[in-house]
Amino acid sequence: MKKTAALLALFLALPFARALEIQGVVVPPTAQVSGQNLALNGAGLRTFSLLLVPIKIYVAAFYTPAPLRSEAAVLASPGPMQFSFTFLRAVGASDVAKAWSSQFANSVTYTYPGYAKDRDAFVGMFGSLQQGGVQMVQFVGTDTLVYDQGTLKGTIAGRDFQKAFLSLWFGSDPVASDLKSSLLGN
Repeated sequence: MKKTAALLALFLALPFARALEIQGVVVPPTAQVSGQNLALNGAGLRTFSLLLVPIKIYVAAFYTPAPLRSEAAVLASPGPMQFSFTFLRAVGASDVAKAWSSQFANSVTYTYPGYAKDRDAFVGMFGSLQQGGVQMVQFVGTDTLVYDQGTLKGTIAGRDFQKAFLSLWFGSDPVASDLKSSLLGN
């Protein structure tokens, strides 16, 4: 009887995987990367203020093999990991490039020799987006795989670029503090 009660209590305490909905975007509870199921670590809305008016840009989701609730835990994780960005508005290719370049310029806290070349290659992999368009970044081993609209656009080798990319979201000057907290599941 005690075993049954203990198992029932454990079962009820387990989080149930369920999709989230943010601004009409359904965020799946899991993602598959390199044959491994990853769980949604956190998701949130990216806004940008223009003349004090918040503009909703995209819904970001972060998938990991185990819960990661701090910058240190994210940096220590060997992965795999996945970020997905579902855009709430259409964005032209030049604006996509400007946005990524600006985010890198304002938020990256980890750089290394060859960083500028890798950053520029990354930014150059994306094209224009329609409303609901998805960009995705996966970490598999030390490779960063870049997808635009479901198509693999390229790979950037090396853990250094992964650390730079992670510093965009989880470093001391993240793209958006509220988004950092949401991606960490806090």
